[in-house]
Amino acid sequence: MNRLLIALIAGSFAATVAAQTGETPKDKAKQKEVQSATQAGTDSGERKATEAAGYKAAKEGKGTPKDLPTKADKQKAVDATTAGSTTTAGTRAQEAQGVADAKKDKGSPKALPTTKDKQKAVDTTTKQNASP
Repeated sequence: MNRLLIALIAGSFAATVAAQTGETPKDKAKQKEVQSATQAGTDSGERKATEAAGYKAAKEGKGTPKDLPTKADKQKAVDATTAGSTTTAGTRAQEAQGVADAKKDKGSPKALPTTKDKQKAVDTTTKQNASP
């Protein structure tokens, strides 16, 4: 009985190993077909010309200095752009008008300061809108 179990286990291992190893000729044919299609797509003349032009442009621009080489230069450029876009005369006038309106309305009393006043207003409106 033990020999039978050992033979079955060894047979299942052998079958598993055989199934996992090696490719069939059909798989190799598919792989070659995919490789040839990929190769044809990447080796086109137009693509090679584009790559050559990009390579040439990169090589020519390699020695040129950067526009903003230091962090301080970059920060100055950012500050100038930000200041130019946020401090226009129209924006300042709108801000001043908004501040003036807020100060004017700050001291005005509320229309209905207490809960009782609010409830009276609701009751009055409800009675007026009720159908006769």
